[in-house]
Amino acid sequence: MNAPAETKSPRHHFTWYFLGALLTLVVIVTSLVPNDDLPHVRVNDKVEHAVAYAGLALWFGGLVPPRRYAYLAVALLALGGAIEIAQGLMGLGREADWHDFYADAFGAALGLSLCLAGLKHWASWLEKWPRHR
Repeated sequence: MNAPAETKSPRHHFTWYFLGALLTLVVIVTSLVPNDDLPHVRVNDKVEHAVAYAGLALWFGGLVPPRRYAYLAVALLALGGAIEIAQGLMGLGREADWHDFYADAFGAALGLSLCLAGLKHWASWLEKWPRHR
């Protein structure tokens, strides 16, 4: 018997989680390296934060069931808060800015909202596309 689509995991869930861990690592590293070592993309840094956390929320929201979205949101907020605290303590030209944390929260909410709006099955869709028979 097949599980309902709501709870069915993508077939290659280990790969998706591994790639998600790499994406998370990229967010952490780019958040903690000195500003001078980052490329200047000429986008407001709040937009960068929102996009990064929307991406993480959308990524992992496609891997966990919707009933776990609250836990995912808490984990993303904890990550954003921990990064802001670390930036304040490191003294490498980065500053703790709680407006960044608010942008992280907005991004996480946006990503999870996109999942609830229908994108929660993105990984399964990608695994099925394109299929040549």
